[in-house]
Amino acid sequence: MDLPIKDLQALRQQYVEQREDVKKAAELEERELNDNDVAELERLAKEIRNTDRQLKVKREDQEIAKSAVLAGESSRGASNEMRSMSKRFDLAGAVRDLSQGKRVTGVAAEFTQEALNEVRGSNVNMKGQLSIPAAAFRTLGGAGEFGATSTLDNAPGFVPTNVAAGVEALASPTLFESLGGRVLNGLTGDVKVPIVNTAATITAPAEGAAFAADANSAIGSSSLSPQRYGAYVTVTEQLMLQGGAAVEQLITQDMVTQLNRQIDKAVFDTIIGTGDGDNTSPVSAAGMLIGEGVLAAAGVDLRNVVVVADGIAHALLSDDAIVDSVNAAIDRSNAGNFSALGYPYRVTDLLPSNLAGEGSAIMMDPNMAAVLGLFGGIDIVVNPYALDINHQVRISVHKYADAAVLHAGAAYTFHDNA
Repeated sequence: MDLPIKDLQALRQQYVEQREDVKKAAELEERELNDNDVAELERLAKEIRNTDRQLKVKREDQEIAKSAVLAGESSRGASNEMRSMSKRFDLAGAVRDLSQGKRVTGVAAEFTQEALNEVRGSNVNMKGQLSIPAAAFRTLGGAGEFGATSTLDNAPGFVPTNVAAGVEALASPTLFESLGGRVLNGLTGDVKVPIVNTAATITAPAEGAAFAADANSAIGSSSLSPQRYGAYVTVTEQLMLQGGAAVEQLITQDMVTQLNRQIDKAVFDTIIGTGDGDNTSPVSAAGMLIGEGVLAAAGVDLRNVVVVADGIAHALLSDDAIVDSVNAAIDRSNAGNFSALGYPYRVTDLLPSNLAGEGSAIMMDPNMAAVLGLFGGIDIVVNPYALDINHQVRISVHKYADAAVLHAGAAYTFHDNA
């Protein structure tokens, strides 16, 4: 059994106390130790020695990982250990223990302690019941590795039907991540990121002459501050007692999907902004052609552009064409992976609402347009008492994130708040 250091220490103390109990029992009965007593003392001594060996290995692993971090190196051994721990992590079992008033042990306890260590001294508040550290997600490879396990990549905005287990399920990417958006993982406090206020104008001055004034790009900064996002699910105590993969998938599919949706809403709202967009007319193929020119003029490589639209914009584009009756704006030849004017195209209900009938849409290079900052890992809180009269348990999941525009010119939006 793989136990954290604090549990091994408690186990060792338990063996020591059991040895003392055997000796005290003989003293109270005013007799010598018999053969059974000696055998029990030897067995407990063997268990203590085995525990000491495990503690030694655990402490050496900690020192090795610490020295690798101080040297600025990536510890392959630590990464392999994190992968191994992730495979042994029993999410449903940990949640079930918490719902019964027990504390988490084993891998769940180690994960929780690591998550608390990550955010110590920052503006992020982890409850500490059950937390998954950001290091576990980074070690597993992030969104790119798990995108294929979820229908989020093929049909963003819809609940996935094929959800991985454990840490993999909790690592399911947001829509912005799956589109190739820039993500900063493992942040622990307020950070400032550079943004492009005005792009430089390329000039070719004569030899010895100065650059024109507009050849200087204006670089500003934007702050990323941890904002808490959360979702919860209510399950019956009887269902929690059943345990197993079915319960785990129910929890992760409901909570993580809704959590990611909230974060995506914040990202897209940041990109569109609180005022009017670039194009305040209803979404159309003609408007997208204008957007192509605007993006190209801002230095965007059109090969990196993706299109995100809401349901109203999707309906408008579905009946539109570049030229009447020729070349429909939306290509449906690849089921589940539509394109609009040749650009990867996603439909979602996560864009901010527009005037009735006009629809909202974004044409952008997601890696250039905005950044999503993730602070720490995921915090899971189990409350078995809030719904006690119904024999129900409430499970909530919390994550800290924030978004900022990097280059306003890298996104062309269709939106009108007027």
